[in-house]
Amino acid sequence: MAYAPDIHVAVYQVLDAVISAKVAPPGAKATIHSIIDDLRAASAPGHMIAHAECISLQLHHLECAASLCDPARASHAREELRLIAAAWLDQRIRH
Repeated sequence: MAYAPDIHVAVYQVLDAVISAKVAPPGAKATIHSIIDDLRAASAPGHMIAHAECISLQLHHLECAASLCDPARASHAREELRLIAAAWLDQRIRH
């Protein structure tokens, strides 16, 4: 999963792909890990790195829920991802 040159767009693309899918699409975790590495390398603000790390954590929760066939856990992970997406867009608008 290649990502956009604009890191804000790239993060939202990952969120959009994951939230709209039943399971995380192939490459989503690798992409968010790459974005986290790029954010750190660019000395991005801490809140941006924290948001990206939260996405990674929720992707792991979603993957775990899928492997356990636990729709409640999967739903919770998706809801957390929606909240992260809203926060990501909000901080993008404010900055």
